[in-house]
Amino acid sequence: MNKKPRLSTLKPRLQELPPRLKPQTGTGWRAGKTTNDRGYTYQWQQARERFLRANPLCAYCMREGRIDAATLVDHIEPHRGDMTKFWDETNWQSLCKPCHDSTKAREEREAGNR
Repeated sequence: MNKKPRLSTLKPRLQELPPRLKPQTGTGWRAGKTTNDRGYTYQWQQARERFLRANPLCAYCMREGRIDAATLVDHIEPHRGDMTKFWDETNWQSLCKPCHDSTKAREEREAGNR
């Protein structure tokens, strides 16, 4: 009797996604939601552009006596999915990316540890 050779299983060619690109899991308010689901829609993009035109300088840099152009609109108090807080312009501030990614991120981490 002729035995047919068995095909070997190929090793996967795709690499695992880096952690920052993996879909969020867990129980946080962002878990499983797209940016659009979280409120960052075309309407947000329009409001953001208008806010940055009216407030072109980074609030944190100005606080430190520096002048730097803002590129992001940040929610002063995190909205965590609360759309009333999300759209409250008194809760917005213009920030440059370095301040948003370092100073603001550190403040929010420290506030979460209390």
